Amino acid sequence: MKTATVPLLLIVIVAFHLAQSFRPPCQCTAFDRHCWPDSQSWATFNASIDGKLIRVVPPASPCHDPAFNRRACREARQRWSFPFWRADQPGAMQASNWESNGITDRCLIDSPRNSSCSQGSVPIYAVAARKASHIQAAVGFAAARNLRLVVKNTGHDYLGRSTAAGALSIWTHQMKSMRFHHRFLPRGCSRRSKDATYLPAVTVGAGVQWEELYQAVFDRKFVIVGGGSSSVGAAGGHPQGGGHSPLSPTFGLTADNVLEFSVVTADGSLVVANRCQNQDLYWAMRGGGGGTFGIAVTATHRLYPALDSLVFAQYNLSTPDKPSFQRTLARFTELHPSLERAGWAGTFAITNTTGLTLSGSLQSFPSFQEFRLAIQCQGRSSCRDVDTANTGIATAGIPLLLASRLIPRTTVAYSPGNLAEVMVRIRELFPRVSLTGVFVGGGAVSRDDRDNAVNPAWRRALWHVILGSSWSDGDDRAEQRARAELSAANAMLIDLTPGSGAYGNEADFNEPQWQESLFGEHYTRLLAIKKRVDPAGIFRCYHCVGSEEWSEDLLCATR
Repeated sequence: MKTATVPLLLIVIVAFHLAQSFRPPCQCTAFDRHCWPDSQSWATFNASIDGKLIRVVPPASPCHDPAFNRRACREARQRWSFPFWRADQPGAMQASNWESNGITDRCLIDSPRNSSCSQGSVPIYAVAARKASHIQAAVGFAAARNLRLVVKNTGHDYLGRSTAAGALSIWTHQMKSMRFHHRFLPRGCSRRSKDATYLPAVTVGAGVQWEELYQAVFDRKFVIVGGGSSSVGAAGGHPQGGGHSPLSPTFGLTADNVLEFSVVTADGSLVVANRCQNQDLYWAMRGGGGGTFGIAVTATHRLYPALDSLVFAQYNLSTPDKPSFQRTLARFTELHPSLERAGWAGTFAITNTTGLTLSGSLQSFPSFQEFRLAIQCQGRSSCRDVDTANTGIATAGIPLLLASRLIPRTTVAYSPGNLAEVMVRIRELFPRVSLTGVFVGGGAVSRDDRDNAVNPAWRRALWHVILGSSWSDGDDRAEQRARAELSAANAMLIDLTPGSGAYGNEADFNEPQWQESLFGEHYTRLLAIKKRVDPAGIFRCYHCVGSEEWSEDLLCATR
């Protein structure tokens, strides 16, 4: 009997290995009935995940026949530009253009009830995961059936990486666990080691958003490095892509403060990644991008003692003509190295208003949370009911593309005039392109002892400039113009800052030489890790590590 058992065991092991390494020519989507699972297969799979499989519909579908629902349609229209409402919809993205699949395959909120409402880029099914085993089963099912797979929590992805037409989605939004640690030591690290370090920390589930986490952390007299937009998730693309924060100059990027992940990998395993085990995976998932190396089930973030004093300064300046404004902007730029040394962080926006005016105010807050509620949440007790359409900076429920450039300290310090000239020129040539400067670099971000996959350009940057371009839903000619203008404006910043890079979570869809721009000199190591942990390419997303090996729609191998 023993001689019969050994060959069988060997055959099973070899077959599994080949299944993990073999790359089918194309992944399957719902558009191919020959490979897409039949209803019985879906039912069997659903039973294996406690009935968590849901049929996903476009968020505007209640406003159209045959699914028209007056009450649901009213709610959708009233809350269309509310980021938290969109995060709660399994088929909604924050930027509505990623819900469409071309000019005819889409479902628009303001089109007539009897107009076409098709699936667009919204996945067909989603696993509304509540625990790790649901994610493991979904990854295994997708791998066995060679299905197109995407991962979504809140849909804050401006390259459309949280969705795909005809796909199966793993929706982590309901994984809301939160556990605080007074003295956290990463699992697998020896308590007797000379470098054993115990830190206050919090472990959050994949669906936790910064809004709920900020409040919980504040209640315990701590502060945490998180997103400026509190509807963003705290375990997904934000920390995995780097993650900038108003507190970054003081404490570093979000990725710098992640102590541990628990991760479902491409082979369906649930593993722990930290500095003591699965170190390469831990390194890659802190800055190497979300949706690439595995699916985070939890993330553990370092906590800091609560801040007891913050000063918020707000100034509005306009000048009567271009030369005087450019000189003023250059002087403003010159001041930033000294502002960095003084510990300031913030944003600025350049608009086309004219006239000589100067107004401003200083406000003091006893905590970061009270600053956040007063300024970011507009005086509310929470940001959940903030409608971005009424903030002057609409970012949810509209078609939106972004571009990003990390502006090196050397450019800010030694070429302030050139930088000011380029920014003014961008606003002059492309008035429909918004320009926002975020000074969240420098300070703790620039520390050169950070051992993670964050784009090295962040360590050299003082500013992060974000360009934005939007248009009306359904205006296809305006979309083409917006894409072209955004890329042209981005090219001007690239020409000004050769050798720098972009922030991958807010980068141009047409970013040139994206491997170098988004990942810098880390790309070679990241690609090697990707091939080792996901050799069959189960996890694919646009301009993510390894995506050059797939077609533009990410379905078929090109190499």
